[in-house]
Amino acid sequence: MSIKGLELTLRNLSTLLVRHLGQLADAEAAEPSRLLELCQLYRRIGCGHLLAHHDVQEFTENLFSSAEMYLLLRTRQPDAKAERSLLARSRGAPLLDALCIGAWDLAREISRVMPATWWSDVEEEEDFLFFKLLTSLMDGQVDPTDARRLKELLEEVGTARLSALDAVLRVDARAFEEALRTLTDDWRVAIEHARETRPVDPYHDRTEAHVFIEGAALVKVARLREVKTEGRYDFIPAAILRDLTRILPSPVMG
Repeated sequence: MSIKGLELTLRNLSTLLVRHLGQLADAEAAEPSRLLELCQLYRRIGCGHLLAHHDVQEFTENLFSSAEMYLLLRTRQPDAKAERSLLARSRGAPLLDALCIGAWDLAREISRVMPATWWSDVEEEEDFLFFKLLTSLMDGQVDPTDARRLKELLEEVGTARLSALDAVLRVDARAFEEALRTLTDDWRVAIEHARETRPVDPYHDRTEAHVFIEGAALVKVARLREVKTEGRYDFIPAAILRDLTRILPSPVMG
């Protein structure tokens, strides 16, 4: 992947972003699916700047914008029945964007407006619990019921995601490292499988397919709970694991 190719991708993504933002006044453009596309564009632009220019400032600002756009989506309270599959808690990837950059207040606001209950018709329980426990762990206030369900699900399905959460809850650095390594491997396998089985999305393939946002978010939360972590990991550059709170932009909402 050349710098020239990345810069072309960034220009195309920026054009799409401007077009989408210009259409926000239109009712259809403000539907959940379109707002989620905006979140995705911001995330990809941020990853592109990080990869092309090592620009942590642009990375941080764009992930912050992704998270704020998602908060806008949630506070508009669209028709949950019509958009149920898009609005389930486990579809809230922008929460990971906020956690990745240490935007703790924004992450709390997003968590507050996300569904509080598991939508069994559109999401797996382990995915719902993962997104719920992330912010609980951030503040060190895990509901005992959720902690018990985490233990039960670990015995039933035992995903790397749940293992990582359990390691943070227990402040077990070795278990966290093992779970994060497995989770990263699973993420890469899923990307390779997608490349082999369906048309490649070049915007994803050149940007966020090379930066493990979820992993970075987990590391940031683990550090808040005083779990000892490394300075960098595969697909998680050291630059984004530093304290980014000093370069967070001012909120547009609120």
